[in-house]
Amino acid sequence: MGSKTSLFHKLFNTEIPDISSRWGRLERILLISFILVFTITFVRVYPGIFLGFGFGDEFQWALIADFFEQLKQQNTILFFGACGLLIFNVLFRMRVFLLGQLAYRSNHPDLPIKTILLFVGANSLNVVFVSITTIGLGLVAYMLGNDFITGFNAEQNLLNYALELANKVPTIVELPLIIAFVLTYMVQGFFHYWIHRLCHLNRFLWLTLHRFHHVPPILTVATTTVVITSIPFFIGIVFAKTLLFAALSKLFFERQLFMEIFFYHLVMWIPEAYSHQTAMFKEGIKSRWIRILSFIAGTGVYHYLHHSRDAEIVSSNTTNQVNIGGGMGFFWDMVFGTFKGLPNNQHATPNVGLWGNPTLHHNPLRLLLSGLMQLIYEVTHNKGILNKLKCVFCSVNYVPQITRKYHISEGTEAQSQPSHEMLKGAKTS
Repeated sequence: MGSKTSLFHKLFNTEIPDISSRWGRLERILLISFILVFTITFVRVYPGIFLGFGFGDEFQWALIADFFEQLKQQNTILFFGACGLLIFNVLFRMRVFLLGQLAYRSNHPDLPIKTILLFVGANSLNVVFVSITTIGLGLVAYMLGNDFITGFNAEQNLLNYALELANKVPTIVELPLIIAFVLTYMVQGFFHYWIHRLCHLNRFLWLTLHRFHHVPPILTVATTTVVITSIPFFIGIVFAKTLLFAALSKLFFERQLFMEIFFYHLVMWIPEAYSHQTAMFKEGIKSRWIRILSFIAGTGVYHYLHHSRDAEIVSSNTTNQVNIGGGMGFFWDMVFGTFKGLPNNQHATPNVGLWGNPTLHHNPLRLLLSGLMQLIYEVTHNKGILNKLKCVFCSVNYVPQITRKYHISEGTEAQSQPSHEMLKGAKTS
């Protein structure tokens, strides 16, 4: 029993040690290879309503090829123009990603190799969790009398079912294409805005689904974390959001508008490359066209502020509730008071990460599961049903009497029963 306990303890508590700079060349090769593959793969999300990379709204390459084939048959000039745009999009994003990553030399004080390995390791574990989830769904389907593959492909099956249901929606009024697209995109943006914002407002959603995405203190391609661990929850969201967009499309136009959304993203999501790039933020805000496209698209350099932990940007909250996004021109942020404009060129690059910039525990498995582990610890250690319910359902600003922050390196901050003075300054990170 002792050896098992020791193994379990090591699994969750052993931190990645400092790594010698002599591994720097291998690190560079692996990072560059990852960036090249990631940039091309990212194009697959463009036909979707974009819950975010890893949320399951990626489409197959065949769909994109079909878009180009349709365009070729309709207008040869537009076809070659779109091909050129796709190439520019990929090369531009690749440039931003490479420069943003390589701006930090091996074992840079702000981004040592062990920190890159921490987030790469955590994202790799995400892939394992996705595999476990999909296999689990397959087994559930099998036990319920269906075949394993049906459950294994549950996410894609639900996506297809959403499109099938949307096809049955009658066209009530045939609007001009541009008007129908903008209206549909903005309405689904309201849905996107509140999904995202609720992940910043509710303790359960913040700790278990979204805080991990805001953990990195430096944003590069390698450190930008995804939230694939929340895939069981987002399977339902992908279904609902796809159905909403497709159904709205049919209400106002004769067909669904996924081809239009692909080419819209092909242009408007060019500046999205700046949204998670600390080293490239100043370049982004100096470029007038990057600022304009970022604002119209509701992403880019404006989204970078969403990750800021600076008091003058975050102001009244500690969980990055600015520039939530959704729709065009940050419309819903303006409506609900969460929009934040860009600083001027002379302003220092905003700091990102969690409020208070805690020293992170360099164990990828522990970091990935830290929010869930914290919630379980709080529910089991705080007495009284009301207090237990508050741990789950209260706002992110609520701090239980007894808590433990597993994402913080031990010895750097009190882990349980924080003082009221600490809570006033730190609240929930």
